[in-house]
Amino acid sequence: MHEIVEPVRQFFPVSIVIATLGGPSLRGTIERLNESAGGAPAEILICIPEDEAPAVESLAEISNVHVIKTECRGQVAQRAVGLGLAQQSHVMQLDDDVLLPPNALGDLLDALRAKGPNHIVAPFFRDQLSGRDTTIQRQDVKGFFQSCYASIVCGAPFGLNRFGKISPAGIAYGVVALESRERVVETDWLPGGAVLAFQSDLILGNYFPFSGKAFSEDLIHSVLWRQMGKRFWTVLNVYVLVDVTSESFAWTSLVARFRAHQYVARMIGGRAWRTTLWFACFVAINARRILAVNFLNPSFFDARKSADRKGLA
Repeated sequence: MHEIVEPVRQFFPVSIVIATLGGPSLRGTIERLNESAGGAPAEILICIPEDEAPAVESLAEISNVHVIKTECRGQVAQRAVGLGLAQQSHVMQLDDDVLLPPNALGDLLDALRAKGPNHIVAPFFRDQLSGRDTTIQRQDVKGFFQSCYASIVCGAPFGLNRFGKISPAGIAYGVVALESRERVVETDWLPGGAVLAFQSDLILGNYFPFSGKAFSEDLIHSVLWRQMGKRFWTVLNVYVLVDVTSESFAWTSLVARFRAHQYVARMIGGRAWRTTLWFACFVAINARRILAVNFLNPSFFDARKSADRKGLA
């Protein structure tokens, strides 16, 4: 049994909203939040489908944690329930596997208050295992060809100019942390893993138009926010640790990503043919890995058979 760690007495006026299925990383995420320097968040709302709720019952013993049982299933839908119940003036949506260093919450709150309403802030992301930045710009020949690929295939600006942008193909590029950059930089979108906003700026509906796993929901969210006149800022000296797993090459996941990127491209007035070209190139470049995952890996077939038996496939 895990010992319940109570938060410090001082609280930030922040509601943390976490949509989850109750995975093993959730407890560590909450413990890190409550170890924040200067105070813990006033409330942490764990939004979980009712049938999965027993997995997080023990977390409800922590005084600032509230388990919200939802009738819906899906990251965006579950989160929307929690956002609608948030009581604090500042609200952060957080993935259940994101770890915040001690100063992150306070520094993000300071950055948001400095910008004011109609502005949204997010931290910089680093890999939990390696500690490396999740977005880098290679300075070698390979980096040059990556820039050419992004521009020719996806229609993105060339070189460093593409970072922080959404291309006409609906493909987004993260921010690169360079010493020459300002502490807070404006971007065209924000990753959904850790985003802090004023309560008055929240989108409270389920904006994800597809069933199943919410691929690229952060891009859809960002586009909707920008259409409402919101501006986005990445705080480069505030980083959070994320679990960077290898991308799923199961065909169903690939098709779902393609569908989501096409949707984003339509939202921004982009080019559907570029999304199709990107997808074709991605499949061609990763053909061996895709074949291995979908046809040569016995565990894939075992999982597929299990899904068939449960009526999920």
